[in-house]
Amino acid sequence: MVQVVALAFAGVFLLVGGVVLSRAGELDGRSETIDELASAGDERVEPGGEATVSGPVHVLEPASPTRTGPDQNDGGSAALWAWRVRQKENAPNGSRWRTAESELAIGEFAVDHSWDRVRVDATTLAADADDDPFDSSTLFLGDPETESYLGDLGPVNRFLERTGLASEDGVVSDLEFNVSVGGKTTMPDKYQATVVRDGDELVVRGELIETADGYVLRGTDETPLVIATGSLEEQREQVRSSVRFRRIGGGIFVGIGLLVAVLAVL
Repeated sequence: MVQVVALAFAGVFLLVGGVVLSRAGELDGRSETIDELASAGDERVEPGGEATVSGPVHVLEPASPTRTGPDQNDGGSAALWAWRVRQKENAPNGSRWRTAESELAIGEFAVDHSWDRVRVDATTLAADADDDPFDSSTLFLGDPETESYLGDLGPVNRFLERTGLASEDGVVSDLEFNVSVGGKTTMPDKYQATVVRDGDELVVRGELIETADGYVLRGTDETPLVIATGSLEEQREQVRSSVRFRRIGGGIFVGIGLLVAVLAVL
């Protein structure tokens, strides 16, 4: 009986380790995509296949998000407006932040790549607008550029937020210092957003075609449209750090599982 229980525990450790290592593999693929986007040059593009363009954005028709933050400044026409509302809720081991609402608002825009102006057909991205844009496999936005609370912080949480200790990546991010109400804590929701405006730098990869109105970059089943903004180097380091962390954690779980299994059969 003891042997069966030990083998069951070993199986759980091996399963968890396998899942963690699998996630590390997915992130490794994301890192490779960032490398490819970062290496895009300024050479002229040729229609008829996959292409990567980079340069300042030229907005043709601005994006219209259904929700903007309370402190969001109108800094010009937006080509893309990615936002989400994060909500802190109770979890079995403390509390965690989850996405309650999100949207990727897309306008009509082009990218001035070298001497070419390439219009971007982002309709395939619009199909995934219900997903959290900051967790999308085809969007590389980095951390949200702006953040504002949709309520008042208590004195303790205000201090922790100002010092960065209770941010989503902070040391005590999973601790809650207010009274919980049902499944939700009293920490106010927060609005996070990244807005790509006219003139901002953008990197886009997709299938390039030539139309009567000029070059168009679009997404297909074989070549999904990929868009990146912000510091690709910073995003690459964040992903690589996560890959290392998950590989170490997954390896530990697998090692413990194998050790327990060996001890169980001896």
